Amino acid sequence: MNTDFNSTDDNSAFLTEDGKEATIDLGSLFSNVFSNISPLYRSEASPTQIMTATRYGKRFILKGLKKEFVDDPIFRLALAKEFEIGFSLEHPSIRRTLSLEKVEGLGDAIVLEYIDGSTLSSLIKEGKLTVEQGREICRDIAAGVNYLHGKQILHRDLKPSNILITHKGGGVKIIDFNLSDSDSFIILKNPAGSGKYIAPELLTPNAKATPESDIYSLGVMAREIAEVTSDPQLREAAIVCTDDDPGNRAEGLRMLKENRLPSPAVKAMDRILSSSRLTAVLITLCGVLAAFIAYHYATV
Repeated sequence: MNTDFNSTDDNSAFLTEDGKEATIDLGSLFSNVFSNISPLYRSEASPTQIMTATRYGKRFILKGLKKEFVDDPIFRLALAKEFEIGFSLEHPSIRRTLSLEKVEGLGDAIVLEYIDGSTLSSLIKEGKLTVEQGREICRDIAAGVNYLHGKQILHRDLKPSNILITHKGGGVKIIDFNLSDSDSFIILKNPAGSGKYIAPELLTPNAKATPESDIYSLGVMAREIAEVTSDPQLREAAIVCTDDDPGNRAEGLRMLKENRLPSPAVKAMDRILSSSRLTAVLITLCGVLAAFIAYHYATV
């Protein structure tokens, strides 16, 4: 029997079980044209639409403008800005931006890595996160945010729906740089964000987004995770991240990124040592000791 699969035989063919020749169409597999384009997310308030598509046998995300905005120069520039910011990022906690291409039926579209996962918002609602999972998620988000700030980029819309948690491995992916900003752009400089995740200082007149406003948003997410997981140490880090004084928030980011969350024993000891009652006791003991020493030398 000939088992040489490198040999060629003009009379050979793949057969189905009923003996008929089987046709294998590899054309779409090797085509660089996107197929199976399907809507994934569409918001009435947003000028963009998000689709899933396949190419080379892989799934991708396509983000383009709705038909009514596709020729608007401002929105086209905003899409180009989002692509340029995303394309400059390479971090395990940030979804990869792959290219900006003209796609039939969509026009210009950002091609994004497809992530098989769930949003952090859905995991918080389910309430099934463990303490270790919650801390790991916060640590990975903090690492991604720290990376962004190191490149002088602000996300400006950090919230649980913009955080994906992969189904395999539980990895974090920060997504949606639609409102992100860097010093190289002059558009979309007004304060941005979503609801309770907006830093309070951004609600004042002439406010300007800063790294500390991103940290505040991260702190609100950490607080929500702490509530679900009943993690008092994570809650303490969240309090630092959401401090009213923006200058104090960087320490909260470091606490999350480096997982420097004190253990319950350390926290309890810290409370004891910093209590006013203990201070009073120590002062009294020092006074008694000083009186005893004075009395001793006076009677010698």
